[in-house]
Amino acid sequence: MSRDRLTILGLAYVIGLLATGVWGFPNPNPSWSQWLLVICLLIFLTWVVAFFLKKWWHRCPQGKFWIGVSLVAILGTVYFQFRVPQPNSNDISNIFNKGSSYELVTVTGQVLSEVRLTSNQRHKFWLQAQQVQINNQNNSSSQLVTGKVYVTVPFDSKNKLYPGQTITVSGGLYKPRSPTNPGAFDFKVYLARQGAFAGLKGETIEFIGKKPWWGWWKFRQPIIKTFINGLGTEKGLTLSSMVLGRKAVDLPPEIRDLFIKAGLAHVLAASGFHVALLLGSMMRLTRNLLPKQQLLIGISILLFYAGLTGLQPSVFRAVLMGIAVLIGQTFQQKVRITGALLLAAIIILLWNPLWIWDLGFQLSFLATFGLIITVPILIKKLDWLPPAIATLITVPIASSIWILPLLIHTFSILATYSIPTNIITSPLIMMISLGGMASAAMGLVSPDLGSLIVNVLYYPLNVLIDFLKFVVSLPGSSYAIGQLSLGMMLIIYGILILIWLNKFWQRYWWGGGILIVGLICLPIIYQNLTLIQVTILAAKSDPVVVIQDRGKVSIINLGNKQTIKYTILPFLAQQGINHLAGIMTFDSTTIQNWILLNPDVSVDQFVYIFGENKPNYQKILLEKTLKLGSTSIQVLENQPTLIKFEINQQSWLWLTNSHKTQNKRTKLKTIPSQILLWSDNYLPLNWVKKINPDVVISASSYIPKFVRQELQNQGIKLYWTRQDGAIKWTQKHGFKINSIETQNNFW
Repeated sequence: MSRDRLTILGLAYVIGLLATGVWGFPNPNPSWSQWLLVICLLIFLTWVVAFFLKKWWHRCPQGKFWIGVSLVAILGTVYFQFRVPQPNSNDISNIFNKGSSYELVTVTGQVLSEVRLTSNQRHKFWLQAQQVQINNQNNSSSQLVTGKVYVTVPFDSKNKLYPGQTITVSGGLYKPRSPTNPGAFDFKVYLARQGAFAGLKGETIEFIGKKPWWGWWKFRQPIIKTFINGLGTEKGLTLSSMVLGRKAVDLPPEIRDLFIKAGLAHVLAASGFHVALLLGSMMRLTRNLLPKQQLLIGISILLFYAGLTGLQPSVFRAVLMGIAVLIGQTFQQKVRITGALLLAAIIILLWNPLWIWDLGFQLSFLATFGLIITVPILIKKLDWLPPAIATLITVPIASSIWILPLLIHTFSILATYSIPTNIITSPLIMMISLGGMASAAMGLVSPDLGSLIVNVLYYPLNVLIDFLKFVVSLPGSSYAIGQLSLGMMLIIYGILILIWLNKFWQRYWWGGGILIVGLICLPIIYQNLTLIQVTILAAKSDPVVVIQDRGKVSIINLGNKQTIKYTILPFLAQQGINHLAGIMTFDSTTIQNWILLNPDVSVDQFVYIFGENKPNYQKILLEKTLKLGSTSIQVLENQPTLIKFEINQQSWLWLTNSHKTQNKRTKLKTIPSQILLWSDNYLPLNWVKKINPDVVISASSYIPKFVRQELQNQGIKLYWTRQDGAIKWTQKHGFKINSIETQNNFW
C-alpha cells in the first residue's frame, strides 16, 4: 500500500477517536442515538473528503478504498470506547451504602505513584485498592476490592512512600462531584479520565510495607537532591522541573503560577524541547562514533529520559520522533517530519487512545506541527536576519499560532506577553536546561560533584525568575478572553489549515488572521455590550452574586480565599471579564484577599458593610442607596443582614446570616421584592408571605420539608444552590439551573 493511502487511513483512525468528543469524554455508555450520530457523521465526512480529493488529486483512490477509510474511523471510535475506564462490580467506588456518598473506611492497597504536595499542603498519590473495611457500627467486616483511588493524607516528613509499596490508610472515602459553578475545575471528570471513581481523604497511615527494591524514583531523587543541595530549595526544585518536568517534582505553587502567567508553562513540562536538547547534545558528543553506535546510544538515552519523566504523552511523542531521526540518519534515509509526527501519533494512540483528550498530548502535537509547517515560511520572511536570530524569533511565534486557540478554549485566559517573553528568555532557558541535564548526569555518578557544578546556574536562574516576575507585574499581563466554544475553535483551526494548503488563502493570510481574531473577540465583545445577567455562584457559606449589565460588572460578597480562587476567578475568566465596576463585601478584611489573589482584574470601587474604616474603601451606611456600577444597593438591616439591590427594574432581597450577633427576625422589614435570596439557616415564612416574591433562591445548608411545602402552596418557585449549583437569571430567558452544563455547548 502506498504512503499516501497509509496516511489517509492513519488520519481516519485519529478522526474516529476525535469523534468521541460528540458525546463527551469520559462517557462509558453513549446512547444508541449518539452512536448513530457519530457513525453517520464519520461516513459523511469520509465521502465529502473523497469528493473534493477527486477534483484536486488525479491519483485519488476509488470507492472501495473509502469504504475502508470509513470502517477504520468507526473502528477507531469503537476501540476508544472499549478502552474508556469503567468501575468493575467489586470496584471500591461501589461500597457506598444506598444514598450515601461518604464512608469512614480503612483501605489497604499498593501505592501507584510518587507522593506530591497539594495546594493545601497535604500529600497526594494514587493507590490501587485491594481490601477495604467500613468503619461503622453496622458493618465492620473487610472485603476484597479493586480500583484506583485518589488519596490525600496529612503532610508528615516521616512517611516515606514509594510506588509499589503496600500501605493501609484510614479516613473518609467519598464520591467525587462535578463542579457546581461555571468555569470551575471538574474533579469528577479528572478522576474518571485517570480510571478512578472514588477519593480518600486519609487521616492516618496505619501500616507501611517494605520499600520496593526498584523504581524510577531511585534516579529522580538523587537528581533532585543534587539540585537542592547546590541551589537551595526553591531554585533547586525549579531546575528539577525544567529538566524532569513538573509532574516529577513538588514545585512551589508560586513558581508554577509564575511560569504559567508568563506563558512559559511548557518550560516546566517535559516535552519535545527537552528531548531535542538532549538528542542534539548527544549527537554532538558522539559525532566521531559509527552511525550504528550513535543509534544505540541515542535510543538508550531517549528511553532512559522517557522513563525518568514518567512517560508523559509529550515526551513519548518526542522520543518516537527522535528515534525516527536517528534511524534515518543511520541508514542515510530522508525522514519526512510530518509523516514521522503522524506515525508517532498513531503509535501513541494505539497504545492509549484515551490520550487523544490529554491536553499535554494535544499541545505537543499542535506545537510540533506548527513548527514543521510554519517556521520555514516565517524564516523566508525574515531572511534579512542572521539565521540564529530568525529561528529564535520564529519558533515561539509558529508554535503559538497553533496552540493559542486550544489554550483559550481550555483556560479562557491569554498570557499577553508570552511571545516576546519566549523570544527573550529562549537563550537563557536553553543554557539552564542544558546545564541542568549535565549536572543531573554528573549527580547520578557523584552527588557532591553534581551539586558543585550546578552552582554555576544559580545566577542565570535568579535572572530568569526575576525577569518573569517583572513580566507578570506589567499591566495587562494576563487577559481574560472568555470561553471559546468547541465549534468556534474548530472553525479557527479550519482557517489555519486552509492558509497552509490553499494558495488563495496563502496570498491573503492577513485576512484569515483578521477573521480569526474577530471570531475570538467579537462574541465576547457583543456579550459584554448586550448581556444583562445575575449569577448566584454556590459557595460553602454565603453565595456570591455577580451582576453583569451591558459591560458593567459588579460582585456582592467575596467569601474566603478558596471561594475567590476556585469559584469567582474561574467564572470571571470564562465570561471574559477583566474589569469590575465595584465589589461589595460583608467584611472589609476579604478585600485584601482579593488584591493578593487577583492583581489582574481592575476594580473601580470597593464597598464593605462590616469592619474598621479603611481609607481607600467605602463603608456602606444603613438604608443609604449606593450605586455599584449600574446596580442600586441598600443595606436595610445589620442583624441579620438584609440587602436590597435592583437591576433593570428587577428587585432582589437578600437575607443572610453574616455577622449576626442576635436574632431579630421578628422585626425584619417588609419590602415587596420579586426575588428573595436566602442564605440564613432560618426562613421566617410569615415575613416571606408579606413580601410575596415570585422566586426564592436558597443557599442554606438545609431546607426543612415544611418550608418547601409552604413555598409550593404559595406558588413560589424554589431554587437551591446546594442541589442545583449556580443559578443564572437573564432578561430574555429568566432562571436557569445547572449552568455548569451550558459551558460545554458545541457553539
